[in-house]
Amino acid sequence: MPRLPYSRVVDVSLIREDRYAAASGFSVPLILQTSTVSGQLDATKRTKVYSDMTEIAVDWLSTTEAYKVANAVFSQNPRPRQLKIAYRNTANPIADEMNAIYEYDPDWYWGLHTVELRDVQGQRDLADWAESKSVLFGLESADVDTETFSTLAAASTAEYIESKNYDRTFVFYTTSASEFPAAALTGFLATRDLDRGNLRAAMRGDINSGNAYTAKFKKLIGITALNKGSAVVQAISGFIPGIGVQAASGHSANAYVNIGGLDMVVEGTVGSRAFIDEVHAGDWIVARTREALLSTLANNARIPYTNPGVAILTNAIDGVMRRAVAAGIIAGDIELSGGEEIFIPEYTITHDRVENVPPTIRRNRIAPDIKIDFRYSGAFHWLSASLIMRF
Repeated sequence: MPRLPYSRVVDVSLIREDRYAAASGFSVPLILQTSTVSGQLDATKRTKVYSDMTEIAVDWLSTTEAYKVANAVFSQNPRPRQLKIAYRNTANPIADEMNAIYEYDPDWYWGLHTVELRDVQGQRDLADWAESKSVLFGLESADVDTETFSTLAAASTAEYIESKNYDRTFVFYTTSASEFPAAALTGFLATRDLDRGNLRAAMRGDINSGNAYTAKFKKLIGITALNKGSAVVQAISGFIPGIGVQAASGHSANAYVNIGGLDMVVEGTVGSRAFIDEVHAGDWIVARTREALLSTLANNARIPYTNPGVAILTNAIDGVMRRAVAAGIIAGDIELSGGEEIFIPEYTITHDRVENVPPTIRRNRIAPDIKIDFRYSGAFHWLSASLIMRF
């Protein structure tokens, strides 16, 4: 018996809305170094990915600088799922080599370097290059001038970075020529996946709903605490208790110290005195907002130039902001409403109505500007308490 098609009665079809902007990754460190791996890493194949030290050991002897930096990254607990090693030709300027590497492989966020760039002009050139990119470079420094505060930009890499107010590089000072504290810290930073958050937990007030963090106080495996006093640490970091990081007090660099018997990172800042986590969170939320808006435009036949049309766009942004709440990077508070505790995230999304947009702008299909205002949750870095003993 012939079987007639469903379409004689019911016509059901499926259109896949699968045009999504590529998600930017924030979990991959890249180590910049000067050696090749035959047929796998050279001026043509600029990067190679590795998942653990066993894979590293296949290509790199334990005496090589690439091995040492990778070992500092992979020794941390937790540690990243992978890292990349990049090749640069020392005959060419740093900026040209970084442009070639970035064009070949832009899928990394955390940058590191091997020892030949420590406290030389090329390190500063690297910072100059990084400032215009969405990356964060950890710069290792053993320049003793970092231990003394000076406003001279040439005094040290740390002071150069601070004098430029650079957001894209953080300097880590050490007195050990064989240790890589910036790499060790990056091993921790690269594990903070802001996409893996729990919104329900956040709205219950759980401070660990996501992977928001501060670099300060963190333990680094394999790194020796700096054996220096408060005056030196203040010159390195610029941190004054009760006041914070001040440009007039130090170099806005980082160090690994012992406080109260605990080894820890201080202060977790980039050259501009912003905190590493702030820069990371800002990059993440910008990237996810761009991706959400582009995907919304690509997956609809059109977004009409109407107020409901703008609402479609703001809904896409709201989805990102809710993920930011889940990640723990947007501040919020618990308030009482109708006898129940409810979570109030501190963000707003506003825009003008389309009828208020000039006709020439509407004719050219330029959407009204959308404003997103939110308060970053940050972290406590210093506190005081007063005790009163009564008799």
